[in-house]
Amino acid sequence: MKLRKMWIAALTLAASVCVALGAKGWVVPSVSAATIENTTTFKMENGAAARIKTLTDADGKAVESNGLRFSAEISQAEYDALKSKDAKFGVVIVAKDLLKGVAITEETVFGANPSFYFSNETAAVSGKIAMLNVANAACENIDDDANVEICGSIVNLQGSNFTRSFIGRAYVALPTVDESGEVTGYTYQFAPYYENNVENNTRCIYYVAQRAVEEETVNASVLQEKYLDTFAVTDRFTKYNYRYTVLHHYIGHNASNQDYTIHTQTETLYAQLNSTVTANPIEKPSVDALADMNFIFDVSASEATRTGLVYAAGMQVLHLYYEKATTIDEDHKQQTLETLVENFLDPNTAEENFHLDMMERDENGDVIPGTGIWEAEKVTEVVNGVEKQIGISITTHSPNSDTDPILAKELFEQLLVYGVETMTFKFHTAEKNYDGTWTPSSKKMVFNIYKGDGDASLPVYLSNGTVVKAGEKITVDQDDTITIYLSDLVDENGDMMDVRFELAPSTSSNQGIYHFGDITFGFPTSSATMD
Repeated sequence: MKLRKMWIAALTLAASVCVALGAKGWVVPSVSAATIENTTTFKMENGAAARIKTLTDADGKAVESNGLRFSAEISQAEYDALKSKDAKFGVVIVAKDLLKGVAITEETVFGANPSFYFSNETAAVSGKIAMLNVANAACENIDDDANVEICGSIVNLQGSNFTRSFIGRAYVALPTVDESGEVTGYTYQFAPYYENNVENNTRCIYYVAQRAVEEETVNASVLQEKYLDTFAVTDRFTKYNYRYTVLHHYIGHNASNQDYTIHTQTETLYAQLNSTVTANPIEKPSVDALADMNFIFDVSASEATRTGLVYAAGMQVLHLYYEKATTIDEDHKQQTLETLVENFLDPNTAEENFHLDMMERDENGDVIPGTGIWEAEKVTEVVNGVEKQIGISITTHSPNSDTDPILAKELFEQLLVYGVETMTFKFHTAEKNYDGTWTPSSKKMVFNIYKGDGDASLPVYLSNGTVVKAGEKITVDQDDTITIYLSDLVDENGDMMDVRFELAPSTSSNQGIYHFGDITFGFPTSSATMD
């Protein structure tokens, strides 16, 4: 984005208050069924800009003026095409605290029963939210990337409102005309928020100034005096503390020794605005759901992210990291194994715990009644003369070729918080229906794994020592085993991917009875079974 002399931009979050601004006299808006095409480049720019220029009145005297500007961009070609159809561009701006869950959309702003009224065009409307409508864009300029920049500003904020957050969003309005060529209304389209995240177009003017001063931009001294120093003498600065957040990240390692977030705790704290704070680690880090894991504070990983300024609008987020200790208490491990057997390997609750999906579904995805049959039984082993359950065996009957037994991601999400590192499957036989009689079909099973958007990168470990990448069909011999690491199912944000495991016989049809079982769990310090 091109930075003009009277504004300076900040690519992070900030806040302010609505002031009347913008053109009047538009045709009363209406939303038509038509859509605005060929606006693929129309999008919001990141952040907002703060006014740095002091204006002069008619007598040449200096007039102090402040402002917060939101901008969007559109390619020159698309802009010219829309303008040739008499399209108009605008920007709406609203105080974030007024929204209370209402989104800025074509329907809520310009629909038949809008949630907002334009405070710069009409008097207050009962039950509606005040919004500034810069109906004719304040600037339609060519920027350094040869795109047209659409801008709208809120100006002359009172000092007490420097820490109030605003949301800005640009739109294009295309007129609809009747047979006589008269404009009867407009079709609207809003520019997507930057990276489709409304927080990227939510700003307060104090925060914009803070970041500019912190980064020592060219106009930092002007912004320091104009905004930070002005606000420093108000009661809102001297009498109040401001929120900041500390995130405590508990980190594990997957089979490839790559870090991933197991769990994150959020801590909300308060301190004087613009002061420097340092987050303190938890003395004895632990998570109730991860009682079988030990963690220690990772000093080096946290060094660059544990100190910072207290920003306006709660924008400061500090990060502390805790790494998993290399050993796990044996008593905890055994207690966890017993809990897993009770909670997940009970044959009576296998359908719920394993989220078996064996139902035949229609074209809308709805279950067809009466389809899907499954059975579950214990897998036991005699240990020191005592028979103990070590796993579970599930037999599923697929009524046609369109249904398969599926283990959904919900199961793996629950197991992960227990500290389970691996899950091992042992396969038995498959049978197929020939003329109404079930007979052995194959000694092989096909193990399909669907991960995320089809990314075939999940490593699966076979009992013969080989590693394959799931996403393709994995054929496993009878009584062979495969092992997966649950950490490999977690994305870079610490969230479980949209993963599901599907079992089928290695035949031309999925119809049949599948026996798979001996599902057991392993922990980081051991590959122990349930003994």
